[in-house]
Amino acid sequence: MTTSFRQQCGFTLVEMMIAVVVTIVVVAAGFTILTTTTRATRANDQAVGTQQNARVAIELLTRDIKVAGFGFVSPIGACSAAIVPNDNNPAGTDSGPDRISIVVPRTRESSPAWTLAQIAKDGFNTITLQNNGVQSMIDSGLVTNSIVSLNGAATGTVSSSSTGSNTITFQAPSGTTVAVPSPAVFAVGTPVYLLECVTYQVIRPPDTNNVCGGTAPCLVRGVTPGLNCDIASSPCGSVVDGIEDLQLAYACDGCVSAINAGIPDRMIDDRNGSNSFDSGDFVTDSNWTTAPLLPSSIRLVQITVVSRQSSRDQGSSELTRAMTMAGPVQVSDHNPTQDGAYYDAATYQQYRRRTLTRTVETRNIGQS
Repeated sequence: MTTSFRQQCGFTLVEMMIAVVVTIVVVAAGFTILTTTTRATRANDQAVGTQQNARVAIELLTRDIKVAGFGFVSPIGACSAAIVPNDNNPAGTDSGPDRISIVVPRTRESSPAWTLAQIAKDGFNTITLQNNGVQSMIDSGLVTNSIVSLNGAATGTVSSSSTGSNTITFQAPSGTTVAVPSPAVFAVGTPVYLLECVTYQVIRPPDTNNVCGGTAPCLVRGVTPGLNCDIASSPCGSVVDGIEDLQLAYACDGCVSAINAGIPDRMIDDRNGSNSFDSGDFVTDSNWTTAPLLPSSIRLVQITVVSRQSSRDQGSSELTRAMTMAGPVQVSDHNPTQDGAYYDAATYQQYRRRTLTRTVETRNIGQS
């Protein structure tokens, strides 16, 4: 019996304790690596998403600003001009985002297409669209007194529309008998555009009118009376989440009377006398309502957007304290420290931000 017991093997208490400690160390190390990797991945995804939001916002604004004034001949909706700037503070340093309203064309190429079904020529008051084209335009907002353009070459004010015969009738200007005078020929398939006055605006927390649908800050776009989307039952909708700031500056041709007598010469006006095109040639503190600063002279628009992460960064360690970013992010003439209750240094610096700037040439061919 004594020999049999001596031949049996096992772990001592000390060996068991050492094994438990080693296991705990290995598991803790693995958990730390997993936590660090997860948080690093989350932070990277947020950074990529923030950058993507800024790019999408820039692309949307660029697309519409490039065609501002397409077919514009008279005030459309709340837009008195092809481009209607709205600086946050024309008197000096901004304390919030800028806004911009633009006359843009809207059409439909897929069935039912907004294109001519019959030739229109030699002076006309009525056009005929493809089958169901008029109804599709009505569903998209066509009403009496809407402005419709044929490929940007002829524009008229709608007096009536008939879905049965797919026709649109234009009002003839006072003292005339036809809406589009001769000579004018538009072939079958010519695109027909509904001109709209759209407003881009940044809505920031607390978003009391719920324009962002609970995702403030965001960039919204819509056709709105008063060129202001931040109203109850707003007709504007969120197009890009996380956009915290929008700053706009404008360069003109023919708005510096002291240099070129206010005459357009196909060159951007040298506003700061540097004899070259630079940032000093952009106007930031103006709503372009007083000559010579009129919308018809705008040739370049400098767009800057600031996008913010959707949630605070917690860092890549296993700790839960928030990271502190550099701040504030100041672009153009906007200083976030002047934003009143919206700016709190401690909270502000817990979010990463991305800033993108693009300069866009606009056709802006309409009247001022």
